[in-house]
Amino acid sequence: MSAALVAAFAWAGRSVAAPPTGTGLTIMPTDEVKPGMRGHAVTVFSGTQSDRFEIEVIDVIRDYRPGQDAILFDSPDPRLQHSGIVGGMSGSPIFIDGKLVGALAYGYRFNKDPIGGITPIESMLDVAGLPYRPEAIPSPKLRSREGTAAWADVMLGLERDPLPPRRRPDEVGGAARVSGLAPLGAPMSVSGFSDSTARWLSDELGVMAVRGGSGRGKRQGQDPDAKDPVASAGVPPKQFKPGDSVSVLLIAGDNAAAPNGTVTWVGGKQDERLLAFGHPMFGDGPSNLPIADAHVHVIIPSVERSVKISSPLHRRGTLIQDRQPAISLRTDIDTPMIPVVTTLDPGDPDLPPRVYRSEVANHVDLTPNLVAALLVDALEEGAPDAVELVATTEHRIVLETSKGRRTLTVKDESFFARGASPGALARSLAFLAMQAAVDNDFEIAQIIEVQQSVKIDYGADVMRIASIRLASGEVRAGEIARFEVELEPRRGPSQIREVALRIPEDAGGEKIVVEFSGGDWTSPYTPIPHDVDGLLDNVLAAYPARSLVASIYRGDEGLATREGLLSDLPGSVLETLDPAGSSQRGLRFKQAARRVLSEPSIIAGEERLEVMVSEPKRR
Repeated sequence: MSAALVAAFAWAGRSVAAPPTGTGLTIMPTDEVKPGMRGHAVTVFSGTQSDRFEIEVIDVIRDYRPGQDAILFDSPDPRLQHSGIVGGMSGSPIFIDGKLVGALAYGYRFNKDPIGGITPIESMLDVAGLPYRPEAIPSPKLRSREGTAAWADVMLGLERDPLPPRRRPDEVGGAARVSGLAPLGAPMSVSGFSDSTARWLSDELGVMAVRGGSGRGKRQGQDPDAKDPVASAGVPPKQFKPGDSVSVLLIAGDNAAAPNGTVTWVGGKQDERLLAFGHPMFGDGPSNLPIADAHVHVIIPSVERSVKISSPLHRRGTLIQDRQPAISLRTDIDTPMIPVVTTLDPGDPDLPPRVYRSEVANHVDLTPNLVAALLVDALEEGAPDAVELVATTEHRIVLETSKGRRTLTVKDESFFARGASPGALARSLAFLAMQAAVDNDFEIAQIIEVQQSVKIDYGADVMRIASIRLASGEVRAGEIARFEVELEPRRGPSQIREVALRIPEDAGGEKIVVEFSGGDWTSPYTPIPHDVDGLLDNVLAAYPARSLVASIYRGDEGLATREGLLSDLPGSVLETLDPAGSSQRGLRFKQAARRVLSEPSIIAGEERLEVMVSEPKRR
């Protein structure tokens, strides 16, 4: 039986022998571990060479996790007496009598003594034989509503805020959190990012950000065009062994973000298989994230949780499985990253544009946020002050779908009253389009490359809709009605726009709703898409920010289908075309007549007015 099949059966709960270690190491089953036993752990305290520290077993906790035990230990090592258990030590192998017991994986926050928890090696080896499955893209953990209802949110402009931030693996909500041993986590080394962008990225990804290095730096002899974005001049790649430091590359290049932990086990015919962490990183299951060896600069002691400060060095392979007991890595598989070029135009003719070249991991949940972080950071570097500004962003996104290669070009304008807001900027159409491309019910579109730019214009070039009122007299069906829209700038007197709208000829005797809104506040109606290309077309169907959108809504409904938009439908026809219980139901929408007016300023806000429509005059 192959190791992959053995692991697959073990994962399903079958009783089978664990796959061989492949390194000459023997393991100590949890049943043989007794309180008072002494051993040692191996980890990197500084640099790239591992060191050992002594441990003593306190006890074994059965079924600490479903189907998984935990081994408690204490350490007399003076370094840990001061720092406690350290974030970044996740995966440090622990040996007793020369046998591999498992990986240091858990610790207590605010602990006074260096008490930690070990994930047994038997549980970790269940993951070692699981295959590399690049076609099995993990589903996002936190999705919006499914199917047609989800598309309704976008088509009607409802709930367009980003999904809630990814939860940390050890969090299930504050009310439901259980006190006790918690996964050490993999502190994410960040470089090239401002503090606020690093905090935002940390919140979005659900990992602790720690100021570290990119690993490549501008060192003598470094080739700036080298294929490996984290290659460090003069530092040769090393062969992984248990206790070495390993990083997962999320961003590399001029900016960097790389969670860091420790290798527990090395196996395979060519020592190409690794196990690390002793706990999940994101818990995705099948994964496809690049990894690198790493340099540890120092351990920063903390009362809450001490952490290693590290920098990735050389790209060394791929994280292929992200499971509860461990992450599984392969050094014989190379994973491409997505090149991203970010250009900042400071808005000052005396200051030249700045260009940042980075690469991001290809991941269904992470990629849009990683690309957004690069744009947010460039904007914050160019406009660090809390002042009024307009940020104009342009994106060129190259995608590969089943229909071939496609380039999306997206331009957005956003006003910020007190400096750039990372969350608001990350809600731009470009990142919504990226998320739709990698997370949809049709296919997974591959992002090939991204070029993005941001231009800063200081000032408050924005007008807010303050009120609307009817300027003409009686409103009759089929005739022109005039409305006055009061536009209020940030400073100075209000301006009045008179807008003429033709009332529908068959609206006599109805009460209609007249709405005026900024272009960014209203989404066009679009049909339900047939494929990912149609989905992207719909996402990008948007009104300009510098426009005033006038809409007349009526009580009747239309129907969005895969064949198009069907308006002016009698109720009986609507019910016939959209039967209850159908698996392919259409999407109802309020009938609307709409006029889009170009404006010199960004228009914000929306106002509505109910109007009773009289019957047309008899001729």
